[in-house]
Amino acid sequence: MIVFSVLCILFAASVYCVVTPELYKSSITILIIPQSVPQDYVRSTISVKVEQQLATIKQQVLSRTTLAKVMDEFRIFEKERKNLDPEEVFAIMRKRIEIDVVRGQTRDSSEVFSLSFLHEDPKTAMHATARMASLFINENLKTREQQAVGTSEFLESQLKDTKQKLEVMEKRVKDYKMRYMGELPQQLDANLRMLTGLQDRLRTNESSTRTVEERKVFLEAQISLIGKSVPGISQDPAQSPEIELAAKKAKLADLSARYTEMVPEVIRTKQEVAELEKRIAEARRSDSTLAGEDPNADSPIPVSGTPLAMEEIRRMRAQLKAARAEIASLKKEKAEIRKTIAAVEQKIEQSPRREQEMISLIRDYENQKNSYDDLLKKKLEADVSQNLEKRQKGTQFQILDPANLPEVPFQPDRKKVMGVSLLLALVLGFGGTIVWEAMDLRLRDVRDFRLIYKVPILGYIPLFQDQQYQRERAMRQAAVFGGLITFTMAFSIFLLVYRDKIRTILNF
Repeated sequence: MIVFSVLCILFAASVYCVVTPELYKSSITILIIPQSVPQDYVRSTISVKVEQQLATIKQQVLSRTTLAKVMDEFRIFEKERKNLDPEEVFAIMRKRIEIDVVRGQTRDSSEVFSLSFLHEDPKTAMHATARMASLFINENLKTREQQAVGTSEFLESQLKDTKQKLEVMEKRVKDYKMRYMGELPQQLDANLRMLTGLQDRLRTNESSTRTVEERKVFLEAQISLIGKSVPGISQDPAQSPEIELAAKKAKLADLSARYTEMVPEVIRTKQEVAELEKRIAEARRSDSTLAGEDPNADSPIPVSGTPLAMEEIRRMRAQLKAARAEIASLKKEKAEIRKTIAAVEQKIEQSPRREQEMISLIRDYENQKNSYDDLLKKKLEADVSQNLEKRQKGTQFQILDPANLPEVPFQPDRKKVMGVSLLLALVLGFGGTIVWEAMDLRLRDVRDFRLIYKVPILGYIPLFQDQQYQRERAMRQAAVFGGLITFTMAFSIFLLVYRDKIRTILNF
């Protein structure tokens, strides 16, 4: 069992090493050179890590376009291309291509990867490897430039859309400010200052009105006194209560300055002033009717006294007329001031509401503007990166070690195969024999019996070599010799058929 196991396994390994087609492996080492412009100044939009690019590199090298160009140029797998589908041929070629990252090749930040190809002809393997590397480098340059252009175009489209949205939001903010001009939160301080100024004007107006009214009352009282004191001057019957009316108006002005219009004293004084004015007006109308004069006109006091008194009365009446006109103007101005104050107060009341609405508008506008600024910055960086790739100042691929011409076949690895086969033959031969003997529980002689049973042996029966025993023994011997002869013949035929190849292998 040991001999046959060793011979059969070693013979099978020898046949495999001789019969298996020899494949030669040619490898090329490609260096990835980082961009010449520092990343701090120009940041590329394409990753430079070889681990991140390895999937892309494999797709570019193993693409059908690249493989078809190489197979057509070097006439690789012509028989297979006639008998198999194109996809099956591409699958066979992909299995013979290896792309790996090489460690510890450079001291700087550059990275290295290797491209290998297996073929029966060493020269074809070398040329095909060099051609695939050249196609990859050219295709990678085009791809990187296309990626840079694509990134720039995408950012440009996004920037255009964002700009349109930003313009819409700017118009919305502008229209809102124009619509609610004066109620905006940033105008609150100006409105408060305007309200303070209007209130000061209102107080000044009220003070001026009281002063003019007091002067008016005083003039009316003086005219009444002069008319009574000078003989020969016909007195206006309505002038007798003028002093009382002047006193009431002075009192009303004083109360209005200190209290509101809802105070009972103010209301009562107003009623008294109104009654006095009504009584004086009725008296004037009755006198004017008797004299045939216009009751609505300012009837001059008939004067028949001294010229000095008449001149004084005319002067006072002129002042009285001016005072009345000034009072009407001040009242009109007061109404306008109150109207303006009401409008300003309404604007101030609307300011908190406008502030909340403006916060929402400004927040959306600021977010859109920040997005636009960020896209604009990225667009400028993408344009610079695109220019960098077009000028080939970005990441470059350089052949560090050209494709080599292999002298020793890569497959099969005969030393490794024979070593593993010898080890396997010894394990199976000796191990199988030991296991077989351990599992065989038959006792063949006195020694086997003594190893198991510790009892004295009185005698034993010898083995009877009858015809059946002789026949079985002869069959075993024939099987052993037959196996040796068969192995010898097979080995001789193998040496005869593959003698040239065996001689070539042994010469290596």
